[in-house]
Amino acid sequence: MVNETISYVENGKLCQFHGGLILEHHKCESMARPLARPLLPDYLRVSLRLNRGNVSKPVVDVGDKVLKGQIIAVPDTPRGVYVHAPTSGTVMEITHRPVASPDADLAPVVCIRPDGKDQWTPLEPVEDPFALDRPTLAQHIRKAGIVGMGGAGFPTHLKYQKPAELLIINGAECEPYISCDERLMLDYPHELLTGTRLLMHAAGAKKAIIALEDQVGGVRSVLEKIIQEKGYTGIRVVKVPTIYPAGGEKQLIKVLTCQEVPSGGIPMDLGIVVQNTGTAKAVHDAIILGKPLVDRIVTVTGDVVEEPRNFSALIGTPFRHLLKLANTRHEKLHRLVVGGPMMGYAMPEDGIGIDKTSNCLLALSEEITRHHGPLMPCIRCGECVNVCPQELLPQQLHWYIQGGDLEMARQHHVFDCIECGACAWVCPSQIKLVDYYRYAKADLRYLDYKKTKAERSRIRHERHDRRLERLKAERAARRKRHARRLRDPEKSSQVIADTLERLKAQQPSAAKNDSMKTTSQDKRQAAVADNGSSNNTGKDNALT
Repeated sequence: MVNETISYVENGKLCQFHGGLILEHHKCESMARPLARPLLPDYLRVSLRLNRGNVSKPVVDVGDKVLKGQIIAVPDTPRGVYVHAPTSGTVMEITHRPVASPDADLAPVVCIRPDGKDQWTPLEPVEDPFALDRPTLAQHIRKAGIVGMGGAGFPTHLKYQKPAELLIINGAECEPYISCDERLMLDYPHELLTGTRLLMHAAGAKKAIIALEDQVGGVRSVLEKIIQEKGYTGIRVVKVPTIYPAGGEKQLIKVLTCQEVPSGGIPMDLGIVVQNTGTAKAVHDAIILGKPLVDRIVTVTGDVVEEPRNFSALIGTPFRHLLKLANTRHEKLHRLVVGGPMMGYAMPEDGIGIDKTSNCLLALSEEITRHHGPLMPCIRCGECVNVCPQELLPQQLHWYIQGGDLEMARQHHVFDCIECGACAWVCPSQIKLVDYYRYAKADLRYLDYKKTKAERSRIRHERHDRRLERLKAERAARRKRHARRLRDPEKSSQVIADTLERLKAQQPSAAKNDSMKTTSQDKRQAAVADNGSSNNTGKDNALT
């Protein structure tokens, strides 16, 4: 099937997913300036929580000196992530603070004060990475702390537990304002292609597609020139239509392969692995240079940003540091969003540090964020159905969730929602539909957790009851065997003889215990007598 797909793409044919939106992209503003590398901030706040709440365990203490690239936290679950120091310095505190996640909830944060030296820990690059087997290469990726840098934060090494036939590098930034992937492909094309080849080796794939938006300028020619000069085989660069959300994992697979990821499934079910361009570059740095993931490219833009641009920023850099370098008008700032306007999430403060999934800081004024009208009831117009890329029934899901029937929402595939926001964008009633879906999925996950916990408790209780029943049956069987032996004259005499022998064997220890008791009693009596005589002597002396 994948070979047919490759030939299909090579003939210049692409499929189209259902729905979608055509939006103004606003990418030229941030792409007009070159990539900037900001100076070290006064502090770095490195979050230890990534990938849907998985928290890594810190291995440093307050006051410790750390080097750039040194491990400061280790995972305690298979989905956990290694965390490294973004620069050299001193650990100021380890505390709970809001982090750059959709809920902006409190999570463990390691605060590091840079010493200005930016001194690396000893690096260990792999000399011949293509000679490594797949599991070993995946372990190197894991130790480097690499996750999906497109926004999901899924640990990269987990995608390479099974071989795949096709690797897709997702460079189709379909959401407005975000241009970090385009900037990366223009500034680091060699690293991107080397990382792509390493990921192909890790997946066991013979083919790879680097997908770009058709509005991206100059990137395709740069990549194809390098591919031809280096003689890389099996890698193609393909432009896809700029329709939101074409950069979604499932939608991109549909466009490139004309296949659909099954409901509740993953791309690996089709023999496909999808990775972000930033992830491919991070794999190059980890394997070829020995550098763990300690920085990323972040787009800083918005209508209150005077100089929008892309920054190569260290993980943990505070938002306010980047906003200041981009000359943001803070007096006009009304809402600070991590991500794009469609799938991004607002932040409560600008002191939060960026994490490995922070691809964009969007600073918006009140005029942009103001609603066009009041919230109204659903009129069943069906516009949300027309634009849903997952071919769901958004208005029906909203109806079930609003009525508290979450199980019906599950049956209508609420977990297939990619939270792209297209339904809310076209809703004439101004209903924040995605918020309803996020609530339903979170509540259903919690209910499933409680059911799993109750089921485990039931299993433990049943095992305990079976164990007691088994012990009771074993005791009853022993009593029956003993009774049968006593009824038999020959066996009963033997039982009596065995019992007498056992009692005789216990007599020495019993006599020893009696002697010990007698000795202790004699000692107590002697002590009482001594006390009595001393008391009498004291009285005689007093009378005298």
